[in-house]
Amino acid sequence: MKKTILRILITAILLSMISGIVVMIIGLILKWNSSTQFSNGLFGAGAIEISIGLLFIVGAQNERTVSGLPIVQPGVYLKTSDRFKLWEADITHGYNILAFLGTSGLLLFGQSALALLVGTLF
Repeated sequence: MKKTILRILITAILLSMISGIVVMIIGLILKWNSSTQFSNGLFGAGAIEISIGLLFIVGAQNERTVSGLPIVQPGVYLKTSDRFKLWEADITHGYNILAFLGTSGLLLFGQSALALLVGTLF
């Protein structure tokens, strides 16, 4: 469990740094001049990452059901405990991705606030 949390945190930090660099490159290409423009870009990138994470949860919850009924392939019998394990794995996978993208998005929000704060100082 601790290794999973540590792995999520490290990869989220790396993703937020890469996303920040991509936003910086886009800003330089579009000739952004103010810190507010860079702050808005970082905030938008963070919002996009969190939204994608939320979509993974919705997808994981709806993956195994159609019209509220579980999908069971013809000729395959699964015990209730096996179906629960599959459902639990799907849900956990969605939440791990949300934790990863949500943490990265929150770090981008922090970078956005930092860009605005540093921009007002200089």
